[in-house]
Amino acid sequence: MDADQHQLWLAECLEVLRILFEITDESIFVKTRFRRQADQQYAKVSDEKNVFTVQENGYVFQVNLSDYIDTGLFLDHRSLRKKVAEASMGKHVLNLFAYTASFSVYAAMGGALTVTTVDLSSTYLHWAKENFKLNGINITRHQFLKADVKQWIQQSVHKLYDIIILDPPTLSTSTMMKSDLDVQADHVMLIKNALRHLHPHGVLYFSNNFRNFQLSADLEGEAILQEITHWTIPPDFRNKQIHRCWEIRKRPQ
Repeated sequence: MDADQHQLWLAECLEVLRILFEITDESIFVKTRFRRQADQQYAKVSDEKNVFTVQENGYVFQVNLSDYIDTGLFLDHRSLRKKVAEASMGKHVLNLFAYTASFSVYAAMGGALTVTTVDLSSTYLHWAKENFKLNGINITRHQFLKADVKQWIQQSVHKLYDIIILDPPTLSTSTMMKSDLDVQADHVMLIKNALRHLHPHGVLYFSNNFRNFQLSADLEGEAILQEITHWTIPPDFRNKQIHRCWEIRKRPQ
């Protein structure tokens, strides 16, 4: 669309929202997302602080519509989050590249004994703790680790986890990281090292949203791989390539 066509399209979208939900303009937040360059990092874009809480499957999350590219809650993973909650009773759960820890909240609310949340951003870890508090979760039972996941998972194994969530960004060139992250180039290393921390009977959920992603055949000899993308994408997502997701288990010794 050219600029005029886009404005007309947007006006029609807003009118549909007003009619469908019987709301006024004050209840609609318009956000424009531009395509970024391959080497461009997501950064804070505003200080408007349009922050409020939303509910998903009975759990509460803080979202921020204005200040960041994303809102703090990726809706395309709510089906997998629900499955994690249902499987977490009495389990030890590890959430890598945790962002605002929505998976961690689901695991804790599902009865996990411990949830370890790992992310490099102090901002997102603070946000994660706020999400725990909103749901009445005692954060002293769980761990929030500020760490470069690429480095952290290569450390010696001190604890085995029953459920691991590995949902890395497509690309990260953060100055806080020792090396850049590229999910296509690094996923074999990430998965193999994550499996070191997995209980022999545990499950690793690996997901990413790189449109052209190809899972390496090098993993087939070391793990049992089952792609579960088809049921992890909610029916209201028109784009069925919003992410790809696998359930990964260790091969019996």
